[in-house]
Amino acid sequence: MINGYRVKGDALIAEAGATGDDVIWIDVQSPAEEERSALSQTLGVTLPSRADQEEIEHSSRLYSDQGMPVMTALLPSLGDGKKTVVAPVTFILTETRLITIRHHDPRPFSTFPDRAGRSSVGCASAEAVLVGLIEEIIDRLADITELAGQQIDIISQRIFQSDESQERVNHRETLREIGRNDELVMHLRESLLTMERLMGYLAPVMETRKADRALRTSIKTQSRDIRTITEQAGFLQQKTALLLEATLGLINIEQNGIIKIFSVAAVAFLPPTLIASIYGMNFEHMPELGWTFGYPLALLLMVASSLGPLLYFRRRGWL
Repeated sequence: MINGYRVKGDALIAEAGATGDDVIWIDVQSPAEEERSALSQTLGVTLPSRADQEEIEHSSRLYSDQGMPVMTALLPSLGDGKKTVVAPVTFILTETRLITIRHHDPRPFSTFPDRAGRSSVGCASAEAVLVGLIEEIIDRLADITELAGQQIDIISQRIFQSDESQERVNHRETLREIGRNDELVMHLRESLLTMERLMGYLAPVMETRKADRALRTSIKTQSRDIRTITEQAGFLQQKTALLLEATLGLINIEQNGIIKIFSVAAVAFLPPTLIASIYGMNFEHMPELGWTFGYPLALLLMVASSLGPLLYFRRRGWL
């Protein structure tokens, strides 16, 4: 799918399939191989394939093609089932337009066109559209980081609560929630790392192209914002590690409590079992067998012998 955006007032207006000279931004989503090849010939620049975008080498994600910077970053989005999907997005900056190639649907690509003119740098040029789109992406990454922090705080309060409802916490579900949030934070850090590299590559490009001072200043500001969000994501990852250890510790404590109950029960029932075993013998000469009070006395001894260990354990604070 190809959407071409033209500047109209304070917004960018989309037109499906538009690639004319007045189009300032061409957004290519999930192109077929034939569509990608045809579009490369039309635009005069080689659009990278999905395999090229997924290269992990730094040099393969940031390079120049016929003097035009080609920059790829990993961006998160919500996929089917509300699961976070991280996939590459490529930005190609020509003299007159911005070209983006993606295979998923990050939210900034939907929200940015309507408010492009209200960004800090406007949308009068391809460079301004790129910087404004990156600004929208950074804001979205900050929102996701804040949301992850709130979810982690909720889990932390549930784990470390001190009231009686602590016994009813579903630790299995808590572990799943911790894992999901830790995965989200890892995706965020990965995305922020690629965005930081992209900004480091874009800054000298803007200097070479003699872009407006406002654009260069905005890039520096956005680079600082990325570093700040990265530090916050690192803190959240440390917090998820702490919550994981705490949850496993609580599970271990509960298991020890269950084992302790069985151990106390075994010790408490050992003396009555011994008494019952003695009087269950089939020896001929056992004086107590003919005694009228033998049976009640045996029951009393079994009860007393089981209560004795329980009282002792309670006094020692083991129960």
